[in-house]
Amino acid sequence: MNFSLNKAASGLPLLLCLFSAESFATTLQQVFQATQLHTAELPANNLKVSAFHAMADSALQLPDPKLEFGIQNAPVQGSNHARFTRQQMTTEKIGIMQEYVSSTKRERTSDVFNAEARATEANSGIIRARLQREAALAWFDLAFSEKKLHVIQQTLVEISRQNRVQIAGVASGAASASNTLDVQLTLNAIKNDEDTARSDIQKAQARLLELTGQKITETSGTLPRINRLPADENVLIQGIQLHPDVIQASREAELAKTESERSAVASIPDVGVEVYYGRREDYEDVGGIMFTVDLPLFQAQRQDKVHSADVMRAYAAADDLTTLIRDQRNQLTALISNYHAVKTINERQQQVVLPLLRRKVTLLTSQYQQGSSGMNELLAARREELNGRIAGVNTEKALAEAWTAIRYLVPQEVE
Repeated sequence: MNFSLNKAASGLPLLLCLFSAESFATTLQQVFQATQLHTAELPANNLKVSAFHAMADSALQLPDPKLEFGIQNAPVQGSNHARFTRQQMTTEKIGIMQEYVSSTKRERTSDVFNAEARATEANSGIIRARLQREAALAWFDLAFSEKKLHVIQQTLVEISRQNRVQIAGVASGAASASNTLDVQLTLNAIKNDEDTARSDIQKAQARLLELTGQKITETSGTLPRINRLPADENVLIQGIQLHPDVIQASREAELAKTESERSAVASIPDVGVEVYYGRREDYEDVGGIMFTVDLPLFQAQRQDKVHSADVMRAYAAADDLTTLIRDQRNQLTALISNYHAVKTINERQQQVVLPLLRRKVTLLTSQYQQGSSGMNELLAARREELNGRIAGVNTEKALAEAWTAIRYLVPQEVE
């Protein structure tokens, strides 16, 4: 029971935050700012970068010296067994040992950590671009869901007015009761569309809350100019090198090259120096200095093979970068082609289909007033016009999504 209470208490601050969150409208730029402040991915990535830089600085330093102390040449047999003062060779020894690693090797190791820091830092661009795409899609989803709801409510107002006219006509005997029923059925069908639109708005609000930590109830500001590409097609294709994925792959290739440069100097021997002082019972004290040097006797079987493997990884990373650039170019070409296709559909819907549907409603309204067409035909035309307007909002939303997929391949700078 205590566990359940503790679990419930741990979730209470989040619930209070959600219920107390201020509701407000926001622009797309404000959503970007809130998303960047809310995410934990960017601060975590920055901490990793700082850690690699710290390791790079540490790698330039010599290893810590070692303190050595103990007893040397103690007897283990005979009458002096376990006695440290009977044998003249038994020595109490203390000394300092320092290992000297080649400055070249230390610099190459530091270069590797710095390269890892740059590769990790490049990941920030990937995170920011992804967050901005997700935030833009959620903001557009809310904006167009609001637009769709407005379109539906306009139609509801018009048909409700028609319903009142029909009810008055039935009362005066000028209209059929069945016409009133048809209008009411149409009204209820459209109210279902209204409920669906409200549900879409709530889903978009929930997604924005997840991304920003703020209770955004509506959008404000103007839409970006989604009716044209963010830049000229040639400029977009030439800017492939600026894409975060390409930048990170480039940093990974640099890292692989730096690792191969480090392994190339791995055979440089390290030198150890030991200075000691020894005290003996009833005899003169002694001192000394000792040197140790690495002997890479089997370099071809060890260091050379490691270096060869690092060189091959560097070549592989360079090939991966070339492949990624090619894939990014193909992906961008496909995104641009999809954008043009969606734009054509949206323009046709807005400039051809919707004007025809409005003309049809106007024509049938005139014919209905003249008695040459029935109420069912007019209601069907109004319903068809509403569907066309909803389809127009959907195609405009699809255009915004296609535009977003291109615009936020490279992250936008957010103040």
